[in-house]
Amino acid sequence: MNRLIGESLACLVLATLCFMCGFLLAGVRLGMFSAVLSLTSSLGYFHGMRDGERKERDKQRI
Repeated sequence: MNRLIGESLACLVLATLCFMCGFLLAGVRLGMFSAVLSLTSSLGYFHGMRDGERKERDKQRI
């Protein structure tokens, strides 16, 4: 459970940083766009990591 909370906080921090950078460069639209892209890529990355770990555990069981 702690890992899930850590991953969620990492995603939110990255999205916040991307929003601030985009907001400072071009305004709210670019900030929101970069924050959404950051969230989707981070969540996809962590989801892939969990699937890879699950497959590795399944290999070790067999």
